[in-house]
Formats: sequence, structure tokens, C-alpha cells
Amino acid sequence: MFEESVELQANASIVASLTDLGTYTVRVAVPELDATEVVTLDPHQFTCNVTKTTVNVQEDGTLDSTSISTRMACPGVVSETAPSDEVVSHTLGDDPIPADTGQFTHTFMLRNPSDETWTARMLVEGDSTAQFDGLYTVEPESTVLITLTESGTYTLSVDVLETGMTASEQVTPENFDCNQSSTRAEIDSEGELTVNTLSTLMACGTETNSTNESS
Repeated sequence: MFEESVELQANASIVASLTDLGTYTVRVAVPELDATEVVTLDPHQFTCNVTKTTVNVQEDGTLDSTSISTRMACPGVVSETAPSDEVVSHTLGDDPIPADTGQFTHTFMLRNPSDETWTARMLVEGDSTAQFDGLYTVEPESTVLITLTESGTYTLSVDVLETGMTASEQVTPENFDCNQSSTRAEIDSEGELTVNTLSTLMACGTETNSTNESS
């Protein structure tokens, strides 16, 4: 993807920026010193507002590397593993409102019924702004469940990093008028996606369905 040979003066540096979510291997070699440093960067390191990996040439002619990340400005970012046969949940907004108030929630669910482990990004956007950005290692037979408690218009998206498959649905305030309303995404054994939005009350609008899309 990127390969460059440079001659560095004392106290000089070269900077490369990675902007696409993915897994990368960074290899720095100094032939004159017969020294090589290899660092692997995984997708979870992209969920911070600042992540930096530095490779330094030491005075003894060796190489070392350090990685630092900060999350102070990233309240909506989640990076987590969904273990096999378990449910990982997150609530976006206030705690779920009791059903007897007449105010309801909408759930955004991702299931992996396959025998494969996938890396999936779940994104909730409202008013063109990311309200939630989650990167999950989704193990076999696991589920990720996000509960939206505040009525509004949202775009709900899922991306599978290994296959590049993506799918999305839009929900509106009408979806929050139902006693049970959910957007359900599923990853199959080939890493493809299906997604549909379902509501239980007839007065909540028409059920919509969409299939997988390739980015």
C-alpha cells in the first residue's frame, strides 16, 4: 500500500497517515544498522480521536516502537468483543423508558449466526452527525444490541471489514411510536449482510426490508 525509502537527517522524521479502517502491518528497516521493527495496527486503534505509533532509532543502533491513543473527545466510540453465545448491549440516550408511559425505544441489533468471527462497524447517525460509532469483534452465535431511547430520524449502518459489505436503514420518529420496533442486521458465513426494520403495531407504518449492498 505504501513503500518509501528516505534518508533521514538527525532529529528528522517522516509521517504517514492512515485514514481507512483496517488492519495494517508497519515495517521499518534501517539497512545500515541491520535493524527492523514491525508493528501491527488493528481496527480497534481507529476508534480513538488520536492514535499515534512512533518508531525511533535509538543511540545504540536499535529500533523501538510505542503506540499512544486518546479518547477524551470520543464519548460515542465503543470498541468491544461480542463473545460466542452472548449479547453485548449499549444504550444510546437516557435509560429505556417504561412502556406504560406510551414512549418507546428502537433497537439496532447485529447477529452473527455463522461459525465465523467477523469485525463489524455499527454506526448511528442523526442530522449528518455520528451519534454512536462502535467497532465489534463479532464471534460465532453472538449478538450486539444498541437501544435508541430518543425519538428522531437516524441512519443505521453496518460494515463488515473483512468483506467490505455494507448495509443501512433509516428510521424515523414513527418507528418510536411502536411498542416494539427494531432494525435487525445479520452476517452470514460469507460475510454478507441482510438488514430489515420491523414494528409490531399496525399503526406504526409499513414494514421495510433491504438486502446486502457492496461498497
